[in-house]
Amino acid sequence: MSEALEARYRRLLRAYPKGYRHERGAEMMGTLMEAAGDDQRRPTAREAAALVLRGLQARAGAHHARSVRQSWLGALRLAVLLLLVYATAGGLAETGRVIPRVLTDGLAYPPELFYPLGMVITALAVVAVARGRYVLGLLATLGGLAATLTSAYFAMAGRDNVTGQLHYPEIRLVVHFTGIEPTFWPLPLALLLIAPLIAWPAAGTRRPLPWLLGVLAAVFLLPTAYEVTIGVQPWATVAVVVGFLLWTVVDARATIAAGVLLVPVILALLVVNTQSYGQFETLASAWFWTLVVGAVALVAAGTFGLRRQARL
Repeated sequence: MSEALEARYRRLLRAYPKGYRHERGAEMMGTLMEAAGDDQRRPTAREAAALVLRGLQARAGAHHARSVRQSWLGALRLAVLLLLVYATAGGLAETGRVIPRVLTDGLAYPPELFYPLGMVITALAVVAVARGRYVLGLLATLGGLAATLTSAYFAMAGRDNVTGQLHYPEIRLVVHFTGIEPTFWPLPLALLLIAPLIAWPAAGTRRPLPWLLGVLAAVFLLPTAYEVTIGVQPWATVAVVVGFLLWTVVDARATIAAGVLLVPVILALLVVNTQSYGQFETLASAWFWTLVVGAVALVAAGTFGLRRQARL
């Protein structure tokens, strides 16, 4: 039996977490080598696919036995995290627009600093929820929402050309103005979804910082102010939907969470519809219904996946 076959198996086993390999790697390697044929040089396609899939499931924690309630709480936690990551991505896109101008022209308009402040606070909410600190996550989400509304309030202020007096908008106009932005809605949605996690906590992680890497991905893959520059929408969002549908075989909880992630974009389109003076432009849009169908498909596929996993 060749050393090359053993080396290929070891590479496939890297799909498993390091601790899992340390505990069971030798046993798994022994089983694989015993089952291999005398003249076998490489793993079969079925073996390779099974090892990678099981390894990803182990990394996602989907292989642990858990109750249906625990699975749904885990999906809820992931939904909150994805929403907060998306909100932070929106703040990062706005900060990327403001900071270069501040460095070039100076701080001519101090309220613009609420954009980076809101981004930092929301990023702290991501870390808190990832660690399972849900009360702290709730407070940080409230702070991020307050900073977002405050920045929108000052951005809508106008100055009289004659008297130089500032005129500030009504609060309802601020809410309506921010409501057309899909990166606004993740914050109030996250507030609603964190509350059950405070009553029935889901386990967190000791390494929350990798979740912040998702912020950079969300800037590119989800509708933000930056996507106007790179022009990858709507196909990037379609790719996200397809990717999470495929991810059902790894972790159905994440697929359900991704369905919730589409809700902010749907809500923003509905708010835009209220500005169309009864023309219902959004409701006649193929893109709107694509998002609705995508959200329903993700939640349905994830729910089916959770039920299937519970029977195993």
